[in-house]
Amino acid sequence: MFDYKQFYVRLIYIIIFLFLTAKSNDAAENLSPGNCVQTYDSGTDYFPSKVTVTTASLFTIKYNNNYKLVMNTATKDTFALVQCGTPVPTGLPAGTKVFNISLNNVAVMDTSVVPYLEALGLRSHITALGSPFVTSPCLQALNSNLTIISTDNMTLEIQQLSKVDASFDSMSNLSDPKSISISAASDPGPLNRAEWIKFFSVFFNLEDSANTFYNQISDNYNCLKKLPSSNSHPLVAWVAYNEPSSFNNNTASWTINDAPYKKIFTEDAGGTYFNSTTLSYSTSSSFLSAISNVDILIDETFVAPNISAFYTNFNLNSNDNQYKFIKNNAIYREDGLSNPSDGRDWFENAILLADDVLEDMMNVINPNLPTKDYKRLL
Repeated sequence: MFDYKQFYVRLIYIIIFLFLTAKSNDAAENLSPGNCVQTYDSGTDYFPSKVTVTTASLFTIKYNNNYKLVMNTATKDTFALVQCGTPVPTGLPAGTKVFNISLNNVAVMDTSVVPYLEALGLRSHITALGSPFVTSPCLQALNSNLTIISTDNMTLEIQQLSKVDASFDSMSNLSDPKSISISAASDPGPLNRAEWIKFFSVFFNLEDSANTFYNQISDNYNCLKKLPSSNSHPLVAWVAYNEPSSFNNNTASWTINDAPYKKIFTEDAGGTYFNSTTLSYSTSSSFLSAISNVDILIDETFVAPNISAFYTNFNLNSNDNQYKFIKNNAIYREDGLSNPSDGRDWFENAILLADDVLEDMMNVINPNLPTKDYKRLL
């Protein structure tokens, strides 16, 4: 239903631009990946290029002359990033994990990490994957050269992870000194999530690239949000059907999503976010009664390959024109790009590229925006 071709073309152009920009500004940048300090001077600031966190709420970065102190405030994990060739500082907070930077090879245990590293030009630094659900076509092409981390053999998993400098994971693992917890998908706002590119950049001394990339996304996003008309604000609901399984006591439910970033996307695109005090329903009739006035429906059901499945899941049919989202064919999904294992790009590039998602949401709400001939990417 959706087309991501433009999505990747745009990303490639941005990466080329960042590469050329970095090449022309070497003297003013931090030491590039693979380079270490040869003669240490305690009075030297080894990080002339810095990032400042302006929007994201779930990480902090503090610079010192030869190390950076990074904290994931969601997991409370702290990381000391020490410029290689310089001494490890004393007096670090208890439990701080120490990494020599720049990192050379890493494992990606959560697919949401992939677009950030690719945007920073670090695809070749990914040597291991913890999931088969990655949708990046370039990483899929490199699959034979990557280590797939074992999920059912702990001994093998430990051996595999011992060969990387660090592993990025959505889960906190205090017992693993190489594990770096990330919470980009949980940061409550489209630009919050995009700004996590700064978090990843500090592990590779690529702050300048991160600043350029984020500023472009932020500027474009804030420009786009000025386009929607104030005359019409259709009601938009993000919903899902949860089929009976061992995870829910074999009881079906119909749910309404209240994630803050979805509310922001909806409102910035010109819609009205459907708020409900009740988020989960045990019968389809009570659920349908709750959303009876919804204009646009975004179906987030994990398994719903076609419109017939949608109708079955929600006990609807194509003749139920009392619902405006059926009458006006205003039913959408987020699975425009998936890999053979049903891994979705919605959980990868859509987390980083907030401006692209906003353009799609605008087009869903008003087909004439952002331009009359716009083709949705998601």
